[in-house]
Amino acid sequence: MLIRMRLLPLLALALLLLGRPASAEEPQPPPRPAAIDGAIERGVAWLLEEQKPPGHYGDAGKTALAAFALLHAGVREDQPDREGKRLAKALRWLDRSGPGRSKGKRLEPKVQTYDLAVYLMLLRLRGRSVDRERMQRLAEILWKRQAANGQWWYDGKGAPHIDTGDNSNTQFAMLALGHAQAAGLTVPRTTWLRAQRWWIGSAGKDGGFGYASGGSPKSASTGSMTAAGIACLALANAALPVDPRPAGPSQAPTRADEVLAKALAYLTKHFSVTRNHGPSIDRKNQRQRKTGRGWLHYYLWSVERALVLAEKPTLGEHHWYAQGAHRLLATQAKDGSWRQEAPLYATAFALLFLTRAADPPRVFTPSSGAKRRPVLPTGPVTGEAPKPTPERPDPAAPPAADVPDSLPAGSPATWLTEALPVGELSRRCRLFGVASLPPLVRALDAKDPVIRRRAWEALGELLPADRIRGADRHPLARGRLALWLRLHGPDLVVQVGRFAEPSGHRRK
Repeated sequence: MLIRMRLLPLLALALLLLGRPASAEEPQPPPRPAAIDGAIERGVAWLLEEQKPPGHYGDAGKTALAAFALLHAGVREDQPDREGKRLAKALRWLDRSGPGRSKGKRLEPKVQTYDLAVYLMLLRLRGRSVDRERMQRLAEILWKRQAANGQWWYDGKGAPHIDTGDNSNTQFAMLALGHAQAAGLTVPRTTWLRAQRWWIGSAGKDGGFGYASGGSPKSASTGSMTAAGIACLALANAALPVDPRPAGPSQAPTRADEVLAKALAYLTKHFSVTRNHGPSIDRKNQRQRKTGRGWLHYYLWSVERALVLAEKPTLGEHHWYAQGAHRLLATQAKDGSWRQEAPLYATAFALLFLTRAADPPRVFTPSSGAKRRPVLPTGPVTGEAPKPTPERPDPAAPPAADVPDSLPAGSPATWLTEALPVGELSRRCRLFGVASLPPLVRALDAKDPVIRRRAWEALGELLPADRIRGADRHPLARGRLALWLRLHGPDLVVQVGRFAEPSGHRRK
């Protein structure tokens, strides 16, 4: 009886607490750039310490991934500091031992698709014109080993007659081919069509995607593979030629758009920064079975790729970049690595997430100490793309009598830096001819936001709208435009004030 009397106050307190309405959890503020700066610097230091004396990280794939992460973190091979020298050593090793060195090895069937893809993305980020031939060979190896159903497999044995692959290899191959096309290299249209058809037809009933190939029963949807599907569908949509018909409110969405929307809804529903939802498991991965953390950092990087390519700064109510950055800051080890899975992969993917791999690489500059830190924006970090700084409007156009009749001295590249009205800039480009268009397209990648804006406005007056659609936002669309100019530039004529192919003209 005495025990019951003592329990009554505790029961009353418990009922009072249970009946009290729960207050909404306050959203966590986004991490400050200084905190991300420090995490990136520690991660870079750890990666550099893991480098082997010859310059590699064990094999070509691991070395390419580490160098890719270092480049995105802002390390430059031409700098005389410790970081630059270590990166240059890794890149020299890849120059000698990486895939795609020459045409002698027919399609290099034993080289992993992952290795080919990461190395191709690395070469494009490195930005050397001397590597373009090698990049084209790597792209050719990749699109020639595509399976009949539109996927890719680990290696090229039996390609192009293999029937199927898996969605992870497919993700890497398509990301690399997107880099190739963004660089103006040739990627067949049929490659994108087959891949797009695969992703459209392989979505699960829940809207997500699993890992298993089309030749076996579909595996359950996972967070990482759904993010891979979103990124690949966004890439295919951007890579394929645009529909010349004007879009209107009555135009029904395409099947690809519907599948993409359902995949985004699945990822929104199951979004987490602490676990890769529903990872594939086997008997050797009992820890993944218990924790649900299978390839967590690869999953976070896949989310970053997907939502940047799909132009989603938020995922429903989730501020995906801020939440992921908080998680990575909280789980970084004291030595600078991330260790929830294989440390090299986890650290590289964490750095790629934090540096938002779609943005231009960061720039390391000398600080007060011996170390070099990346220059970061001063405001809160979000998932949004960098915005150009506001500029004053262009000056009014000069009177017609003041416009010269002959072509003035200079070139499109120099005219972009002058305070010319857009009408005058486009008029000079028309007089200059078709050769004025490629410099304008290249200027869309300029660091100066004013030059990017002026180039975009001039292209808007010089080319049909369906040819330049998305080129101001998406590097792959710019690559598609550059490739079209390379193929059709000699045939373009001025029609109604714009460069266009002659009516009825078709190039095979």
